[in-house]
Amino acid sequence: MRRAVIAGVGHTVFGRRPDRTAFDLEIEASKLSIEDAGLIPDDIDGLITDPGPNQGILDGITPHYLALGQHLGLDPDYTGSDILGGASSAAIIQRAVLAVEAGLCSVCLCVYGDSALSTPGSFSYGRGDDAAFGLFGAVGIHALALQRHMHKWGTQPEQLAEVAIAARAHAAQTPHAQKREPLTLAQYMASDFIVEPLRKLDCCLMSDGAAAVIVTTTDRAADLHQAPVKILGHGQASSLSTWASPEHFDTLPSARCGPETFARAGLTPEDIDLAMLYDCFTIVVLMQLEDYGFCERGEAGAFVEGGRIGPQGSLPVNTSGGLLAEGYGGGMLHVIEAVRQLRGTAGERQIKNAETALVSGHGLGMNVHSTLILGK
Repeated sequence: MRRAVIAGVGHTVFGRRPDRTAFDLEIEASKLSIEDAGLIPDDIDGLITDPGPNQGILDGITPHYLALGQHLGLDPDYTGSDILGGASSAAIIQRAVLAVEAGLCSVCLCVYGDSALSTPGSFSYGRGDDAAFGLFGAVGIHALALQRHMHKWGTQPEQLAEVAIAARAHAAQTPHAQKREPLTLAQYMASDFIVEPLRKLDCCLMSDGAAAVIVTTTDRAADLHQAPVKILGHGQASSLSTWASPEHFDTLPSARCGPETFARAGLTPEDIDLAMLYDCFTIVVLMQLEDYGFCERGEAGAFVEGGRIGPQGSLPVNTSGGLLAEGYGGGMLHVIEAVRQLRGTAGERQIKNAETALVSGHGLGMNVHSTLILGK
């Protein structure tokens, strides 16, 4: 009965929010998730946070969870923050599962929040030694991965466009999405290069906003407002060598933690009804489709053709629009959308008979990956 489940979700509006601090947004999202579950703040005895790219790096020496906990008026038994880039949100859900099932806490609040669009921060300067040679941040390193994929497998720009177009098609059915207007192939091809061969429309949005998830035990969830969503399996993997590994740009760490997570859940890729794949760049979606076994190595470009990952496709991917169109939620919006789909409350974009969802996180320059498999 201590098996962990997701019992509540909530998020703010995402976009440019110069009138709100990151902590303001995180408090709002936290309260919404607590209310969604039918709990009160006094019920929270665990707090784990994903500070986002801005707060996680530049917010002084005070741990993010400590500052947010003070703003929320919480005194939890179990606390912490994870800084794993885009892998953090799924990772803090995993950490909450471990804490809840170990008895370290019984109701854990997991929070992502940032104001990266309105506050100068980690995106405003070159990071790491590579910046001395002109390689700045995430776009450059993922451009190398795309160049490698194109060289090795013949991947075409039109296939990357399929990912961006599908994201917009999903977002058109998502009332809170930032980019709801349809995208055409011509518009994609006319998009400027940021770091060739990555175009602007290959790159995720930047957003101010916050999102939160409540993880609790099966027995505690029995009396709450929402039907609990099961956490069937989870896993993590890292590839920390980067340039020293000749295979770093061929696969992501998802190639290791993906099969392990499927095994823990007792499922295969064929059992997944929808995939919420971290989509900081279109190439990352293609690489994950291969790593998770939805298609063979090198076949992801062909796999996504014909709207296969769009609203009417056989494998809907990022059904609320993802980072490319819904908003940059650090990966937590991916978790929340999976929960809504499994609850059957996704409205116009609801996937019929959705019973399983894969959620991924990818971060720190292709170094870290996290995976969740959720079930109805």
